[in-house]
Amino acid sequence: MGKAEDFPHASVIEGVRFTAQVGVPNVIQGLFKKRELPTKVAGVARADLFAFTLVQGLVRKYGPGPFWVRVATDEALLLSDPADIEFVLGGSPDPFASDPPAKKAGMSAFQPDALTLSRGDLWRNRRDFAEAVLQTGRPLHSLALRMVKVAAQEAAGLTGEIGYDDLNAAFQRLTRRVVLGDAAADDTALTDLLGDLMAAGNKTPGKPAKGYDDLVARLASYVDAGEKGSLVSLVAQAPHDDATAVAGQLVHWLFAMGDTLPANLVRALAVIGSHPEVRTEVYAELEGKVLTRAKEVASLDYLGGVILEAMRLWPTTPLFGRVTTREVAFPDGRVLPEGSQVLIHNLHNHRDRERVSFADRCAPGEWASGDAASSWSFNFFSHGPQGCPGAGMSVFLGQAFLAALLSRATPQLVSPSLNPSKPLPYGLDLFAVRIGLTS
Repeated sequence: MGKAEDFPHASVIEGVRFTAQVGVPNVIQGLFKKRELPTKVAGVARADLFAFTLVQGLVRKYGPGPFWVRVATDEALLLSDPADIEFVLGGSPDPFASDPPAKKAGMSAFQPDALTLSRGDLWRNRRDFAEAVLQTGRPLHSLALRMVKVAAQEAAGLTGEIGYDDLNAAFQRLTRRVVLGDAAADDTALTDLLGDLMAAGNKTPGKPAKGYDDLVARLASYVDAGEKGSLVSLVAQAPHDDATAVAGQLVHWLFAMGDTLPANLVRALAVIGSHPEVRTEVYAELEGKVLTRAKEVASLDYLGGVILEAMRLWPTTPLFGRVTTREVAFPDGRVLPEGSQVLIHNLHNHRDRERVSFADRCAPGEWASGDAASSWSFNFFSHGPQGCPGAGMSVFLGQAFLAALLSRATPQLVSPSLNPSKPLPYGLDLFAVRIGLTS
């Protein structure tokens, strides 16, 4: 059997470049809460392009198998081959846990009880709870009809020229209503508090930030109320105990639905507003659909494909990691010691022209009628046992929101420019996107 040293090593200089071009920009922009000015600067400086190009060069030199690259003071094993990614993500959370030190130190500020930071029996406990409430794998959530109604109501407020902040505010309200109930519709203080805690997470404090206990108490009051039609109304019937830390699980849902999903929807709108062929297909699919019927909203496969393509083209998590809980032998016999970090660079893997024929263009059809969903190269929702339990519901909410918006307005991308006849950029600054909605 081989040793860990059998994996190739990128040079020290290459490690410095990796840290500077891949790691540092992510940290400066904000790992959990995006900082507007640094994000704009990174967009102008084309930081995503330089990160992609560096990783592409390293993979061509040392890959396609795993290889070591230095990140700051540590070394991590970088993966690009889909088979290696499947081996690692298929083996999560054990022996590949999803709580590497930097991630744990950051997320502990605002969701120390997160499913993704859990291991062993505690992970199974919290995973069972999440799957029960989010109804993972079901074609349609039991609350889908109400979700459609809420999405239409919140989308109705968007008119004229909009940007990320406008759509995000509408979707934050939608998220509060879906997760906690209508009583939380105007509880912007809750969202602001979570935002402050996420910003604190950018500094990776390694412990709950000031205000976390208040957040949990506020969420617990909504759980206790259990408003009919909301996700918290399903908590009582879902498997859970004190270790589940129910309020702590809700934090991630609010974070994922209320920040990450709106980012993807803004980018999806940017594509629809700049790609005539995509826009034509979207409206052809909407033709004749009764958007008050949940099943018809869920049948909008092409629109769903546009959302998924936005996630692939511009992943909100460009880089994520795992850490070994014990010594692990890869299929070829090479051994990874306990405590080793493994990295997956989504941006590179999503846009690798050597593996993905549609790497640099928007191809919703690959999701609607192709096999993109089965590819282990695309990991914006992750894959395997730790794949996002709310993935299906997230896409459905996105379909419902965009369908309602598009049914009464036509989007036109005002800025920045996206040319469908040229390779799409590796980054699309959320704060720079402006979309005109014309009735």
